[in-house]
Amino acid sequence: MNEVDCLETVFAELSEIGTTLTVEPYQKIKRNAFVFITAEPDSCHVALEDLRKIEDVTEVYLARGAYDLVAKISGDSLDHLRENVLKRIKNLSSVKSTLTLTII
Repeated sequence: MNEVDCLETVFAELSEIGTTLTVEPYQKIKRNAFVFITAEPDSCHVALEDLRKIEDVTEVYLARGAYDLVAKISGDSLDHLRENVLKRIKNLSSVKSTLTLTII
């Protein structure tokens, strides 16, 4: 059951018992993910600048350890993140590989 169906069920139950509830119009929930990125050798700063140019990348950090960068991405849906944002990140010449953790 999605959020809209759940709200409709609650409103129907409240109507049956005579209770009213005022709610703001349904707003889409933004979906977020963290992308752990391995850059091509000697390309960390290039990758950082390339990532900053992508519209749905909300934060990006240089990192030490298993990954060179960590980016936070945001979009209207998980499909949007997967189809648009991740494809753009993976197609950057400065990016060698990625690992994505979706926030649910």
